[in-house]
Formats: sequence, structure tokens, C-alpha cells
Amino acid sequence: MFKFVNFNKRVFLLVSALFLSSTISSFNPLETLLWPDPDFKTKLSFTKFLSFKKPKGAQEFQGTLEGSLESSMVPVEYKFKIVEDVFAINKNFKPLSKLPALSLSFSIKDSKFIPDSSALRATQNFLWDIQYGVGEVWYDDFGNIRTSFPFSLIQKNQNCVHNGIILFDMTEGGEISNMVYQIASETCGWFRFDLIGSTEVSLTSSSNLNTKNIQDYKDWKESSIPLKALSVLGESYKDLGSVKEVLPENMTLFGFYDGESHYRGGCMTRKGRYPYCSELLIPSFSLAKSIFASNAMSMLEIDFPDIKNLFISDYVPECSSKKWRGVTFENALDMATGQYKYKSYYSEDWYLEQEGYFRNLTHKDRIKSACNFFKKQTNPGVKLSYHSSDTYILGTALNKFYKDNVSSEGDVYYDLLLPLWDSLELSDALNEIRRSLDNVRQPYAEMGMFMLSDDVVKIGRHFLDIRKTVDKGIMFDALQKNENDRGLVAIENLMYYNKGFWVKRFSGMKFGCSSDLWIPFMSGTGGITLVLLPNDTLYYYFSDGDEYAWDKAVEFANNLRPFCS
Repeated sequence: MFKFVNFNKRVFLLVSALFLSSTISSFNPLETLLWPDPDFKTKLSFTKFLSFKKPKGAQEFQGTLEGSLESSMVPVEYKFKIVEDVFAINKNFKPLSKLPALSLSFSIKDSKFIPDSSALRATQNFLWDIQYGVGEVWYDDFGNIRTSFPFSLIQKNQNCVHNGIILFDMTEGGEISNMVYQIASETCGWFRFDLIGSTEVSLTSSSNLNTKNIQDYKDWKESSIPLKALSVLGESYKDLGSVKEVLPENMTLFGFYDGESHYRGGCMTRKGRYPYCSELLIPSFSLAKSIFASNAMSMLEIDFPDIKNLFISDYVPECSSKKWRGVTFENALDMATGQYKYKSYYSEDWYLEQEGYFRNLTHKDRIKSACNFFKKQTNPGVKLSYHSSDTYILGTALNKFYKDNVSSEGDVYYDLLLPLWDSLELSDALNEIRRSLDNVRQPYAEMGMFMLSDDVVKIGRHFLDIRKTVDKGIMFDALQKNENDRGLVAIENLMYYNKGFWVKRFSGMKFGCSSDLWIPFMSGTGGITLVLLPNDTLYYYFSDGDEYAWDKAVEFANNLRPFCS
């Protein structure tokens, strides 16, 4: 069968290449990469992601299979185009020719390709880690079993995500084609590229199906918040992900939650729409300061009400110098340690970047740098001076507190937050987080989480639910329930910061309200936003062009369901 299929394929490729006819529209330009023929070569070129997608009307693969894919990922051929490389990564390291070796166990059932895990995978590659998502399986025109699934390259020690698709064929007789991969989108402001290539791959198959893995995926899929088209919201839906606020070329995806349904847009790449929008991996960047640091501390506050008043110096030995005396967990969460470089700036992460803080890989180097970077300028709790390093210090203190008071072998992310993610029915993209590259493996409370769009809405909904019931403590302040504590000033009369959450002030008069609106939101590097709106709706977008505007979405939400009646 394998030889027969290949014979017909070669004839088809030759005819398609020589003649322009009605059949040429069905020709997939990836065929010659999947099944290379030394007598029939074509020039490698980028293609629309439509070529990686299951065609309409394709016959579904109804069988079941469990197996493992192995590849060194040494390319048979590859091509790339640099779109942006601020730090000359490709010039200095040539990373696009050296992808992580592939070793992936998977299950196939009901025409779905299900990897054994969709969490971040650390690799031996010098620059890249990797993640795989759930894909599709169908029969191609030649009777081969074709598989397509999403993957993401993730820079070591960073939160940048580069999204792509992998495609390969299997025959009924057990043969396997080459594997073709393409990347043409990212959420990363400093390194953007298009990459296409092919590589040899081996397949080991088994009839013993991983039923738990399959059931876990089904359970997650069933728990997903219902998706509806943006157009259902009417013509004004264009105020969501507005091109006047975020340029389309910088937008990864955006969405709105009305309390029942999830409306999502974006997922465009430089090569057409991404075929697996629901599986598109997105980074948290500084959303983690809210989702991890603030959230974890408020959870611990339930059993340890005085946790916010504990001193950093008692839990982080590297922060034991005189300037740290009197600095509390709450001060660190508020970005108000009293230490900074410049009085005129409310954020100094640019300075941390300039001085190389984010290049620290080990906990020893990272915590030493974080504790000693800035001089004391004022008393704690007075001035907002936003430093991601302060949240790393807080994460270290929280982890030590957890070990001292809950479990000596515990981990604040694995033991405290993962059970919450399970209860919220989040995807296993959140099972791992960026950590220091050493035996300490300190989780990064300031950045380094990964998620899917459904996770974003479920996390936002979690905070909306908390806001309805909380009557004291960290979340009472962070979610703007405390009218006597709006937070520390970032921009006077406009933007504030409180317990790991940003807040933006809006004129109540504009929305027919008797008082001003204080809207809490989470924000991340490059242009990432998750807004908790007053009418229990959510708006989010993930982009990488340093665009942080979302006023049009606020107006849209109010028009849909008025904030004040």
C-alpha cells in the first residue's frame, strides 16, 4: 500500500506542477516536504496555515492509537525570515536551525491527536523550551493518516511564545512521512520570525490507549466556556480589539465574556488565521503578579491573617540589610518597598532590563540582584515604584513561609495554586511555570505562566466571583471593594496600583453613575490586559506592540449592560 500511495502521489504532484487545471486547487504545497522525492524537487517557501488545517469534508480517522514520536529535529531543509530581533538573538546564537529534539507520547481517538501533556517542557536545547497542544487527524487524498497539531517555542528563562503547527502522515502499514513545521506568529515584542522546515521522524505505536489522558482532555473540553462569534454582539463588537487601540499586526488574540459566553477574536498570523485558536498558547508576563503573587498571598491570608504584616527580611536572608528593615510582604505586593532609582518614574522595569536583571538564571544570582538593586529613598508603603524584582522577592518569601508553616517539602505554586487551577478546570498549560534554572527551582511569581484563552476567562471569572463576596483582606483592596484604599498613584487621577492589581479611574458621569468608577485590571509586558468590568463582564487582549488602551471595550460593556442603572 505504501508504494502504491507514493506512486500515485508523485503522479499527482507532477500533474499539479505542470498544468493549471481545476484540480490544482486541491494541491497541498506541503506534499513534497512530507514525502520528498529526489527526482521531483520544489523550492521551499512559506505557506498559508490553511495547508496545515483539516480540509472541509475530509474523512475523519475513526481509529485509536497510542504511540511516541521521536526526532532530532535536525532539518532536512528549512527557511526563515526575521521580522524583528531587538537583541540580535538570531545573529548571535542562530537558534532557528536548532529546535529542541522531539520526544512526544500521544494518543489518538475520535480524530483528535492528544499529547501526553500540554504543559511547558524543559529541553536540552540551549535557547528553546517547547509546548504541544491538541490537534486533528484525518485521511488525506491518498489514503494516508494525516496529523496536524499546534506547538510553541518558548525562550529559556523567558515568557515569550512563538506559535506554530506540525504536520505529518502515517500509512495504514506503519510508515511515516517527514514532519513539516511552520511558525508565523508570536506574543513577543523583541523577537519575531517566520520559520518553515522539515525533518525526519520515527514512530513507535502501541494498541494500549492512555484512556486517562483522553478522558482528562474530554473533561476539560466539556468544561470550556461556550464560544460564540463576535458578530452576535452586533456591529459595535468592533470596539473589542479595536484597531484604533491595538494594531492588528501586534494582536495575538482578544476576547469578551458576558457572564455566560466567551466571544473571541484575533488568532491571525502572518500566514493566515491560526487553525487552533482554542489551543493557542499565550504568556502571562506580569499578569502573574495578580494571578500568582496576589492570589497566593490572599489564599494564605485565610489561615494566616497577619501574613501581609510579616517582614521580608525574616524570610529572605539575602534581603537582610538595613534598607529592608520594616519592609513587609504587603509593601512588596504593593511595589512600595521605598527603594528605587528615579523618583519621577512609577515603573523601573526598563532599568532592570537595561542592567541585565532578567538574564539571571539561578535563584542565587536572581535573589542577590533583586535584594541589592535599588537604594532606599523613602519609607515603605509611600511610593509606587514598580519592579518585577520585588515580586520575585515576595514569591521567595511566600515559598519560605509556606515551607515553614504548611509543608517543609512544599511548593507554593504546586501545592497551593495547582489545586485551585484544578477546581477552576483550567488546562494543563498551567501545570508548569517558569522557575530558576537550578536545584532551588524557585517559581517566578512575577512572570512565567502560560495559558489558553479559555483559562484567561475562567481566571477572570474567578476574580469576579471573589469580588462579589469578599469583605476584607488583600482581595478586598485589590478588587476595589475598599473605598478607603484605592492604591498608590501611578498617574494622578487616572491609574493606581493596589495589592498586585492595577486600577483605572473613569468618570462616573460618563456612564450615568453617581460616583467615579475604579476598574481593576491586570497588565503584562508588551500589551497584555485582563479587565474586571463593573457589570461582571470581562475583556482581555494579548498583544506585543506596547499598546495598552482599552477604553473602547469599557464603553462597549456599558452599552451592552449599563454599569449603573
